[in-house]
Amino acid sequence: MRLARGETDPQVRFEVIEDPDSLAPHLPAWDALAQKQGKPFCAPGWMLSWWHEARTGDARLRVVLVFAGADLVAVGPFFAQVAYGLVELRLLAAGFSHRIGVIAEEENRDAVARSLALGLASVRPRAGSVVFEGIDETDPWPDLIAAHWPSPKSPRRRTNATMDAPVLDLDASYEEWMERRERRFRKEARRTARRMEEEEVRGKIACDDAAIGALLRLHDARWEERGGSHVDRTARAMLERAARALGSEERLWVALLEAPSGAVAAELVVRAGDTAVFWAGGFDPAWARNAPGTQAMLLALRHIAEQKVKLVDLGGGDHDYKRKLADRTTTIVWRTIFPRNARYPLMRLRLAPKHIGSALRKHAQHLPEPVSERLKRARACLARKHG
Repeated sequence: MRLARGETDPQVRFEVIEDPDSLAPHLPAWDALAQKQGKPFCAPGWMLSWWHEARTGDARLRVVLVFAGADLVAVGPFFAQVAYGLVELRLLAAGFSHRIGVIAEEENRDAVARSLALGLASVRPRAGSVVFEGIDETDPWPDLIAAHWPSPKSPRRRTNATMDAPVLDLDASYEEWMERRERRFRKEARRTARRMEEEEVRGKIACDDAAIGALLRLHDARWEERGGSHVDRTARAMLERAARALGSEERLWVALLEAPSGAVAAELVVRAGDTAVFWAGGFDPAWARNAPGTQAMLLALRHIAEQKVKLVDLGGGDHDYKRKLADRTTTIVWRTIFPRNARYPLMRLRLAPKHIGSALRKHAQHLPEPVSERLKRARACLARKHG
């Protein structure tokens, strides 16, 4: 244990965990925080599955736990990414999930933020940046941690990118939610469902290895024409491990549509508390005329509504099919804290290409769609060629 000196509450302290086995006693309390906060991708079953199966490069676990007395009150789920002698502190499952980040009780926020800042500053090798990737725009923790960073000079802060993220409110039954959709959408969805039923397509909810394998095959098929998916071969092992760790179809499941000839469409959903989030999906392009992706999402939403979930996150990206389902649009952001230490100039120089790329992608969003799609395919081809 390390005491956080200068706390307003002397009972608040932090511990930096570098070995995943040392986290075992704290996993139930960590999971309870994720459930209470409605943060599915912050659950240890998800984040640590990513750590075990999908991390890349020189990655070193650096999870900051904050305690008030004997109670776990906050988790800073970070790891150190080391490259070219410089260290970035990144969130577990970064690049694989959105709306990740610090999870914490609301009480003693300043004391908790100070403990988190002290814990992150104590990490060795010393970090040149602390990166919050794909967090909610309203997440206060980057600013709170920066404000309490133990340094004479305040850290620099940068917002690297933003992305729209549609959500919907299931504050009533599935049928009542459906009645809020546009009449044309409701009519088409019901017509398509009847057509799929006539072709003997059946829906089911599953979380076994076969369903996860089908999901990933369909996801690859859906994205092949767009230059390929960013989801790589490690995803299957990670998702299978997460399904076992989360332990039930109420926490992670696949909404799967199957025809006699095989899987047609699938969507993977993860839940914590009163929030559920879509991770990824796909469909067989041969069935495209039946809008199978939308039908799989509707199957998933019906199952979500049965569990009395209130908020459904459709994931990053303001696509047309999401807008038809969503009630409103929120924003996720990528933010970085740069401690003002001896590594500051080198870290800014090293990250300059990434930040320039983010700026170019932001401008590319305003290009005509055919041009934008060609650029995406070109980037994906280059990534495969050099990856």
